[in-house]
Amino acid sequence: MIEQKYFNDDVPPIINANEPHMACLLLLDISGSMAGEPIRELNEGLNKFKSDVCQDKATQDLLDIAIVVFNDLPRVEQEFVPVGFMKPVNLAAGGGTEMAPAITQAIEMVNERSRFYRRSGTQPYKPWIIMISDGYGGNVDQIANTIHDMEKKGKLKFFSLGVEGYDPKVLHQLSGEKVMKLKGYDFTGFFDWIHKSMRSISESAPSETPKGIPLPESVDKDTTRWME
Repeated sequence: MIEQKYFNDDVPPIINANEPHMACLLLLDISGSMAGEPIRELNEGLNKFKSDVCQDKATQDLLDIAIVVFNDLPRVEQEFVPVGFMKPVNLAAGGGTEMAPAITQAIEMVNERSRFYRRSGTQPYKPWIIMISDGYGGNVDQIANTIHDMEKKGKLKFFSLGVEGYDPKVLHQLSGEKVMKLKGYDFTGFFDWIHKSMRSISESAPSETPKGIPLPESVDKDTTRWME
């Protein structure tokens, strides 16, 4: 069973529904190998990301964020909310690594958010799922096919960030060329890249290709073609 956390009813479901919106889901590995410095740095990077985006009103108003964490089982840590209402994160690491159920949950949430936008009369940008993992993820053949089918239909972009110890074969199977590698455990630059990418998207129409944002020095991979 997937554990879910639900929050106060006073959180608005959307801000400025008449403007285009972006759904971004962070899919985070909290298995035992992330214990210690990796999980501490991940918590710090996530909380700083929220703080930084909230100082950027144009991006803040369009960005809706959700967080799913996983080890042996997935857990919804944060339902989709406007990013300004994202709860502080204090994740703990433990357990094994099983990606497919977590990715399935993430895709279901993104699809539901897209349906919510349509019901609200809100024009959506293409949603992003960004997975961060340092481990081996089990059999992902079926879910990888689902991701590729959704990307071909223009319904999703699925990125992966590998932390030291990750399985490159699995991440490339899921994300194709959209795989990044973190140097060390400082996630700050990576989350700043996400922020700047969201800002770039906000400066374009949903039907346009936004400007690609170069990755920081702490992350390997050129992103200039990823927006295509």
